[in-house]
Amino acid sequence: MNQLIYSTSFVESSPYVEKIKVFEQYFTSQIDLYDKDEIERKGSILVDYKDLLSNKLISNTMPDLAKDLKEMPEKILDCLGVAIHQVLTVDLERHAAELQGQEELPAGLRPIINIPHISARVYNYEPLTPLRSLRANLYGKFVTIRGTVVRVSNIKPLCSKLAFVCNSCGDTQSVTLPDGKYTIPTKCLKTECRGRSFTPNRSSPLTLTVDWQTIKVQELMSGDQRESGRIPRTIQCELTQDLVDSCVPGDMVTITGVIKVSNEEGNGRNKDKCMFLLYIQANSVSNSKGQKSKAASESEDQGPSVEFSIKDLYAIQEIQAQEDLFKLIVNSLCPAIYGHLLVKAGLALALFGGCQKYVDDKNRIPIRGDPHILIVGDPGLGKSQMLQAVCNVAPRGVYVCGNTTTTSGLTVSLSKDSGSGDYALEAGALVLGDQGI
Repeated sequence: MNQLIYSTSFVESSPYVEKIKVFEQYFTSQIDLYDKDEIERKGSILVDYKDLLSNKLISNTMPDLAKDLKEMPEKILDCLGVAIHQVLTVDLERHAAELQGQEELPAGLRPIINIPHISARVYNYEPLTPLRSLRANLYGKFVTIRGTVVRVSNIKPLCSKLAFVCNSCGDTQSVTLPDGKYTIPTKCLKTECRGRSFTPNRSSPLTLTVDWQTIKVQELMSGDQRESGRIPRTIQCELTQDLVDSCVPGDMVTITGVIKVSNEEGNGRNKDKCMFLLYIQANSVSNSKGQKSKAASESEDQGPSVEFSIKDLYAIQEIQAQEDLFKLIVNSLCPAIYGHLLVKAGLALALFGGCQKYVDDKNRIPIRGDPHILIVGDPGLGKSQMLQAVCNVAPRGVYVCGNTTTTSGLTVSLSKDSGSGDYALEAGALVLGDQGI
């Protein structure tokens, strides 16, 4: 069983055995809340981080679970995977025994239970880490980031286990490839064979490949986090198995995963230096754009990107009680520019938008509800300042200068990856500003 998760043999005295038993009790108490067929089909299970920590059994037996998950996430995630695998195996054996009794089959027959590898997808993980805080000290740690997808690569097969055939005796052994890096076995497993030459067998049933995809996530900057003179930061994330195709360019996502490093492919003077690039090995992806997420579709807390405190709600209630509310909104927009109330009124209407008409009527053409505003005036009147003020106020806004952009730069452009040479779609301003300004 543990060979599905761990590459080493089972040790009864391992400290992770107790953790696996506790997780088994946790999943057993909640097994009726999960769709077991869906778990087997996707090869993953959704684990709510908040519910996991609030469980009495978990909090009493593993009070340092939050620290352990942050410091050694791969071990804890493997323990969760082994636990749910054991629970599903026992549950299927119990159902098979009941069915065997109902059908009056011979008692000596044992059903074949073959459950694939199951990954634990943790969502609702806290706290949220800003991209500017991702440094070398977070290597190997469990983090959560939120941003906009600006680049999505093609889906490729990634070999996680590769079978090698010994050239001396013909014995076959399977070698785990960490992070997909090609690794050759050092010696043959047979004691009487001293062969050190091996040939990879990619068609062997012991060879395991999974779907693999990379995305680039750009940080979301609110008004108090904007830094003048700096372009938004980005980080690359790797998606595997059921997480691939969970987002498209322009989607706002929350990604939970492990910080890892990869060798930077340089040329010239930098090719001999030990340079590494930080990336995130994604464990779960929550898409807040209304599409069904592959890893956190049951999470309703991840949807809105704007969270209001009690103080904010009281301020909104006080503003709502004003007599001339629209006048207050217009005068509050870009107060550094004096006057131009009609221009500010039009920008305020564009900021709030309208309602679509005839969306569900098949006999009529739908009418969009978001207006387009064209501002024309002499230089130096503050047109750009007012537009930037609207982008800063909007929860999702992108500001571009018209004389320096192209059609492909505004929509979607094809970019070539320097490492693999493949082409990928990179989102432009219109895609990044979707459902925003």
